[in-house]
Amino acid sequence: MPTTFGFFSDASLKTPVRSALFFTQDRTSPVAQDRVVYFGSPLAGRSCQKDGGVYVSATGSAAGDVKLALSAAGLDGAAGGTPLRLGAGVLGGVANARAIYIRVLDSTHAPGVNAGLALALNDPTEYDNG
Repeated sequence: MPTTFGFFSDASLKTPVRSALFFTQDRTSPVAQDRVVYFGSPLAGRSCQKDGGVYVSATGSAAGDVKLALSAAGLDGAAGGTPLRLGAGVLGGVANARAIYIRVLDSTHAPGVNAGLALALNDPTEYDNG
């Protein structure tokens, strides 16, 4: 069975993130760009687990340029390039979706659009809890 867990652009888990995330950096005053995506499965009765925990990491930018957190406030103290631990497992169903807050600031301060940021999981296993 294909996995039902993934990244979504909405808390209702209806719009999967199917491509890289885009972040724009202004030339005149580069500031960090924040975004939130959601990880989960729209199907209750499923779970996503991994020994040692489920982790999310970002690829496509210099490691220190990307911060991940479970809350907007957590971005301020997050270390760039550090994978985000979602817990030992994530239950399926919209109510159990995990918000993932992302902050990007290109360390080169080059203006333009960064179109190469992708989120990745540490290969967890999906289970039917029924």
